[in-house]
This record gives sequence, structure tokens and C-alpha cells, in this order.
Amino acid sequence: MLASAPKFCEAFVPRLAALGAPLERVRVHRTGLATRDFPWRPERSGVTDGTIRFVTAARLVEKKGVDDVLDAVRRLRAGGLDVRYRIIGDGPLRTRLAQRATELGLDGTVDWLGWQSPAQARALIADSDVVVQASVTSSTGDQEGIPNVLKEAMLLGLPVVATRHSGIPELVTDGSTGYLVPERDPAALAAALARLVAERARWPEMGRAGRRVVERDYDIEVLNDRFVALLEEAVARAAGLRR
Repeated sequence: MLASAPKFCEAFVPRLAALGAPLERVRVHRTGLATRDFPWRPERSGVTDGTIRFVTAARLVEKKGVDDVLDAVRRLRAGGLDVRYRIIGDGPLRTRLAQRATELGLDGTVDWLGWQSPAQARALIADSDVVVQASVTSSTGDQEGIPNVLKEAMLLGLPVVATRHSGIPELVTDGSTGYLVPERDPAALAAALARLVAERARWPEMGRAGRRVVERDYDIEVLNDRFVALLEEAVARAAGLRR
């Protein structure tokens, strides 16, 4: 682990240590994006037509926490907010989640968009207002790292609402680029979304802050150079051990 580089994602390092990995040999390398492929889009469509569009892009499995977002959307609708919830992706929980949405009275509020190509998903995210990522630790212990969709949203200038889960707090700064809430807490999730809706004037500021973070820490060109440096370090260490 590079103690002098706290900007690296460290969420999985303690788990590696628990499995017996020697920390002096651990290096954390982020998943990067081609930031130039994500044009800045400061205007949000929901501000003009009155409907706030939340979006989640994820495989429909337990750790993505989509059922908690459905519950939060129900609470917001009950409170009088005009919202729609777009879900990009498919997976084994699709049928159960659709049934849950019906039980919550959300037919006509949730758009099940299924699998989309990366370009299509990017366009749908850009045409939304807030990205929601309510990740949780699954019943089998499965966890996220840092979901790429949050990086993509921040590059596109969208504020985000996510959970304090795994490496997410290392990307999202609560109150600056979005809001963070506890896992499995639909009430807190709804409150954070409602607060963000009430703070529409801050969305451009939050979007700019988010883009700066991703451009600084997750640009693939920068990370590729860093990875080469890590490989060179490993080669040099191996050469030293052979002497």
C-alpha cells in the first residue's frame, strides 16, 4: 500500500489484509474512464418541465439496493413531488423488483429500460437529473468497489445520492458533489433526494465539483501512466531480490 498516496481507493485493503495479503506489497489501482468521452452538460431537463428524473444504471442484483430506491420514490411521491425513476439494466431480480414497484403503487412512475449499450446508457443518464446508487452489502457479503456509473454521472455534471458503502465515500463528498446516506435506509434516502430537489440552484456547482474530482483522480490516461509506474516498481523490486 502506498501510504503517501491517500487519494487511492483503499476500501478493499483491510479485506485483503484479513485474507493474509502482505500490505507492503499491496497497491490499489483505480478503474478509470476516458473523461474526454463525457461532454459537460450543465443544464438539467427536470428544471424546465417540472418532473425530476432519477436514474440508476445497474445489474439488478441485491447489492445494488434498487428496492430501497423504489421505497424512497414511493415516499417522495406521497409527499407530492413529481418524480420519475429510470432503471437502466437487467438481472435476476427484475421480476421481483417490478412486482415490488407495483405493490408500492409506482406503475407509471418507474421506467424499466433494460440493458442499454454504453452510448445509450450515457445519453439516458445525461438526460436525467440525479443519479441514485443505493448500494448495500448483500446477504452473501457481496460489495461494490466504486461504481463506474457514479463517475460517469459526475463527469456529466449530475449530482448524486448514494450510500456510505465500500469505496463510494472516497469518490462522493457528502454535501459537495451529492449526498451520502446509510445503507438500507429508504427514509434517509428519500430525505436526501428531497433535499437535493429543493436545492436545484446548487446542481451546477455540485456538478462542476464532481467533474473536477473524476478528471483529477479517475482519468484513464493518468491511471495508465500510474499503472506503468507500478509495474516498473515491481520489476525493480524483483530485480533487487534476485541480486
